[in-house]
Amino acid sequence: MTISQARRNLIARQKGQHLHDFSQILIGWKGQMECEFSKETSQLTTGTVAVVPNNAEHYFSGLSDDSELLVIDLAPVDPYIQALEQACNLSFKDTLFQQPEFLSLDPELMPMLDFAASQLVRGHEQTNRQINCQLISLFMTQLSKGYAADIQALKSHRLNTAELNSFIDQRLSSPPSNAELASALYLSESHFYYLCQHEFGLTPQQYVMSRRMQRAQFLLENTKYPLAVLAAELGFADPSSFSRAFKRFFQVTPGNARRNTLQSQVTS
Repeated sequence: MTISQARRNLIARQKGQHLHDFSQILIGWKGQMECEFSKETSQLTTGTVAVVPNNAEHYFSGLSDDSELLVIDLAPVDPYIQALEQACNLSFKDTLFQQPEFLSLDPELMPMLDFAASQLVRGHEQTNRQINCQLISLFMTQLSKGYAADIQALKSHRLNTAELNSFIDQRLSSPPSNAELASALYLSESHFYYLCQHEFGLTPQQYVMSRRMQRAQFLLENTKYPLAVLAAELGFADPSSFSRAFKRFFQVTPGNARRNTLQSQVTS
């Protein structure tokens, strides 16, 4: 791919795995979709964003018939993107696409999301070049603005970890977005994001995943619930998504973890 493009993608209830040599922005427009990276998982709904660096393996699963995304594919070498980086005074590779993450569009941008979708014809890969540049510029500049906001505030604030954990633990079956987490702590999303990285060394969704996995470990060791029940209780689309996440986190499958616990109880 040599030219960056904006397009609509109807996911519906499809599932799959992607890996490509260009970066992407996935913006939820309709319905719901689960997006899973190696260290974190979240649902994309209207206005939520997944930032996908190049060569970042990711799974997706559409959770509703109308699940549809606005996708921005960024060509590795695109003069227009280079000019946009200069205008934003940011290297996208070293900032926005340094690692996979989940964000939310500012509320005032929501009408722009509908406008962007109306300009793109679903299923048509080729879009008027001027419209394409307009839409890419709109979203990339806004995401860059959000990235740069509130960094200086790190020095004067700390997170209320007990309140954060309590909020997450009440929402394990429907994991909260970054925007919901920030709102619960009365912080802006960008401020909350950088505080989380600063204090825990984790993105917000990585921290949420750690709470989900701690609960998963407890339930596997202390209940006989089948994996399908555990997956639903912990907010995963299906048992296979839960199993992948558990194995990445603990380097052992849920089934083996449960068997190891039973064996240790028998021998003790």
